[in-house]
Amino acid sequence: MHRRTTTTLLPSIAIFISGYTPLFLIMIIKDIKEFVWYEHVLKEPFFIINKIVLPYWVSVKNANVVISLIAISIISLLLLRYVLNNITNNPFEIRIITAKSRSSEVVNYTIPYMISFVAFDLNLWQDIASLILFLSVLCLLSIRSQSIFINPILSAIGYGLYDCSYSEGGITKECVMLSKDDLLPDSDEKYKKLNNYMGIIS
Repeated sequence: MHRRTTTTLLPSIAIFISGYTPLFLIMIIKDIKEFVWYEHVLKEPFFIINKIVLPYWVSVKNANVVISLIAISIISLLLLRYVLNNITNNPFEIRIITAKSRSSEVVNYTIPYMISFVAFDLNLWQDIASLILFLSVLCLLSIRSQSIFINPILSAIGYGLYDCSYSEGGITKECVMLSKDDLLPDSDEKYKKLNNYMGIIS
């Protein structure tokens, strides 16, 4: 049986990358060189405060890399939102028979990879090349194994992962489901198939 997925290659890559936006944010924070501060002296002190000091600009060591990471993160998150808004069109009605949460696997699956890259130095081209190579291989494996939806960003916005058995048209089937709501036995739901092994509750 051929592996089928409802997402094409570009959205699949974007969904994968979106899961690593927390890592990119950590890298950007680590690359900050200094803050540029704005100071405003009050004409009259407010209690013990006589001036307001706020950061209004950030200076980074590797501006081009940081801008690239920000752009990639924003584009991937926008594509993830687009996919989620459109992937549940024309859902099928099912009845949940059993459901077991697997949401903790998202942490076990992704966080160790992120931790391994926290010490990366964006000043070193070797580190950047290693990151690109590693994420490229991991992206390929995630797409081929149909696991791109095991994503910490989806968990952060409320999607849980469930092992489900369900009835569709009188036929009992099994699937891993993504759902924003708790899945309960004997509940009627609407779902859309994502690939051979996963579905999403609309």
